[in-house]
Amino acid sequence: MAIVAITVSCKTKEEEIKTTDPMAGLIKLKEGFAIGAGTKVQIWGTKNFFMGYNPLTVILLDSVNPKDTIKDAHIRFMPMMTMEMGMMPMQHNCPIEKPDEEAPNGLFKGALAFVMATSTSGYWNLDVYVHNHSNGKYGTAKFNPITVDNPTNTSLSIFTSQTADSSKLVLSMVAPTTPKVGVNDIEFTIHRQESMMSWPADSTYTIEILPEMPSMGHGSPNNVNPIHTGNGHYKGKVNFTMTGEWKVNVSIKKNNTVVSKNANFIINL
Repeated sequence: MAIVAITVSCKTKEEEIKTTDPMAGLIKLKEGFAIGAGTKVQIWGTKNFFMGYNPLTVILLDSVNPKDTIKDAHIRFMPMMTMEMGMMPMQHNCPIEKPDEEAPNGLFKGALAFVMATSTSGYWNLDVYVHNHSNGKYGTAKFNPITVDNPTNTSLSIFTSQTADSSKLVLSMVAPTTPKVGVNDIEFTIHRQESMMSWPADSTYTIEILPEMPSMGHGSPNNVNPIHTGNGHYKGKVNFTMTGEWKVNVSIKKNNTVVSKNANFIINL
């Protein structure tokens, strides 16, 4: 019995370590130097950059003493898509969530919602601006170009809202990332395009979801419509009652009027 108890205890501790490790499931996407700031910049994510909402983790290391992690810095993502259009290339960026200026565990969390994938006619560059508060110096790490994949099941929808201002909106699905049978957290972000270089978060809409399983001709009960929780994020619950392909239909409303055009996301269990 004692041996069994020790074994169970060890397994529990191992599981706790896996669950609490903030780097679990992350892969290093890019690494380079912010010249002038005295820092090495690492960018981590769950998979390669893709069209949709990309949660990113930045780690800053002292360029002279790489074992020293910098925990106090100002970081700004500066993505840029260049589309070759004859003699007049067009440029734009995408929705950006900048990391906080303090990272007690050395992990600066931010996000980019890439609105296009890399193609033969368009490519992405990514600069990461760093103000290293420990030495007061500035620098920029340049990752040019980067490849942004086009996933099989898209997690982003761009549409012009059916409102008087005809706002161009970007709806990104943040979660679930590992869907399971049963009730899942579901999360979206909404950003509004002010210009080619400005895509602020928008909290003025409401979201309704309707999951369905097309192959079986049914939906599911006990879903909770996402509500705004801050910084353009909307969180709710979605229920998948069996394995297979599900379609989550999303309706965006403003002042109780539907402004979206058939936004939906495919999820496979």
